[in-house]
Amino acid sequence: MRSVDSTAIYMVDYETDSSVVREYMTNNEFRNLLKAERNGFIKIMNHVQIIGSTSRKA
Repeated sequence: MRSVDSTAIYMVDYETDSSVVREYMTNNEFRNLLKAERNGFIKIMNHVQIIGSTSRKA
């Protein structure tokens, strides 16, 4: 069984219509940002997982 660990922290650089943003976010927030990129609202330029893991087996 796979479960999501929301303790992972990402540093993400992304571009909106008018600016470039660097933001630190949790795994859940990063997943929402990926959805926004797929829908064409933003463009992720760089991302690095700083701490934690994104999944673990129970």
